[in-house]
Amino acid sequence: MLDDIIFAVTNADTDSNQSEVEQQTELMYTDNTIWTAVFNADKTAIDHLIDIDPDVINTRGAVGECPIHMLFLCGTDAHLEIARDLIIRFPIIVTQIYNKPRYYGENILHIAIVKRNPTMVEWLLYNNHLESYREELLTATATGDFFKIGQPSYYGETPLGFACCTNQWDIVEILLKYGADMDATDSNDNTILHMLVICNLSEIYGKFKARWIEQQTINDSKKIIKSKLMKHTKLWNRLNKDGLTPLTLAADLGRAQMLSWLLDERKTIQWSYGNVSCVLHPLDQLDRDFDDDNKQRILSVIEVMIKNNNPELVHPIITSLIDKKWKYFASRILIRRFLITFLYLLVFLGTTIIQQTRPEIIIADENDQKAILINDKYSSVMHKILSRIGRFIVISGALLKSAREIHEMRSLGFWNYINSTGSIFLENFLSCSFCLGIFITQIFHLFEIHHYETLILAFTSLIGWGYMFFFIMPFRFTGPFVIMIYKMLFNDVLRF
Repeated sequence: MLDDIIFAVTNADTDSNQSEVEQQTELMYTDNTIWTAVFNADKTAIDHLIDIDPDVINTRGAVGECPIHMLFLCGTDAHLEIARDLIIRFPIIVTQIYNKPRYYGENILHIAIVKRNPTMVEWLLYNNHLESYREELLTATATGDFFKIGQPSYYGETPLGFACCTNQWDIVEILLKYGADMDATDSNDNTILHMLVICNLSEIYGKFKARWIEQQTINDSKKIIKSKLMKHTKLWNRLNKDGLTPLTLAADLGRAQMLSWLLDERKTIQWSYGNVSCVLHPLDQLDRDFDDDNKQRILSVIEVMIKNNNPELVHPIITSLIDKKWKYFASRILIRRFLITFLYLLVFLGTTIIQQTRPEIIIADENDQKAILINDKYSSVMHKILSRIGRFIVISGALLKSAREIHEMRSLGFWNYINSTGSIFLENFLSCSFCLGIFITQIFHLFEIHHYETLILAFTSLIGWGYMFFFIMPFRFTGPFVIMIYKMLFNDVLRF
């Protein structure tokens, strides 16, 4: 089974990787070698080669494998019988791992799990001869290129992760019985629950979570390092390197079915009366920071959905939450922001008109030709006062908006801020562009570069009033038109 996976994936890899696997295959058909004896399950030949050179058991193949790995990989009863005999004679070989980049870190326990052989898994962990190597077997991590994130065989690196991600709860029970760490994470800080979301295995997720809670309850009742346990974040609230919990990871990957299952799994039924039930859904991770010891800013499910712009993830719970937020406070916030922005833009427009207006003195000569003299010295006091007040309001507004955008950038993370989509991207882009335009305009005004000041001012004014589109996007009748204009500007116009 694993052979098929290896060769199928290898065909898509580089020539160097193909060459290594080809060399491995050639060695199996080369006469009088340990590899031929292993491939043919020839116990007599293997014993003969070991008698000649006991170190032959440590021979490395083309991809970093040892003979014991190939015995497990072939996986027939004859091969496994030879493997048991060699392990009893040379117990240290159970700790051997692939030592080349492609399959680095994989041991025989990983292979036994992928080959779906619970009997061999139990034997490796139960055998008294191997008790001193048990922890090393359970904590080995397969970190080679074949097991990297994004690959079909990304199973969380540890044997427990392999068992969970290949949907083998019987083997999971065996591993847990012999002390496998349920809190283990891989090199991406993904827990087992993260991995189960990636593999879309909701049933195993439920079983593993229940088992983890049970284990924590036992530890708590026995008062085993209780003070330390109290500081631990719950397994389903832990973050990976991308700052995602299992729930938000499901939203980020677009796993609509898994996300729906996770949301339903979190609910609490308060009471039922016939077909009617009162159900509570926790808001942590759904719409706000959950209360734990993590100081890292995390994205909620709604934020991830908006960022990825995936309508398939919309769940009735999320729809209900958004409707309630709009009804109770979001609509008032939008109206208040609209009025403030509209008044600010009116001040900006008035200030621009005042700055561009100068008192004119018309002088006629003897030939009745008229000349216009413009001079700021003749500006009225009121004209100057209004101009300075307007400039102060415009600059102050730009500074406040810039501070807000910087705060949002720091809280969300720079790349999350930059990679936002839809209305969030439109709001961020227009806000930053407008503030930048105001600051550049003021610099040009300070150095009296009036030609470029007027040019930048025109673009800034266009962006400022274009920002008003943001406030009509939520409405059913106007929203589609704004989205259409937005797509035309950023998809079609920018191409030219």
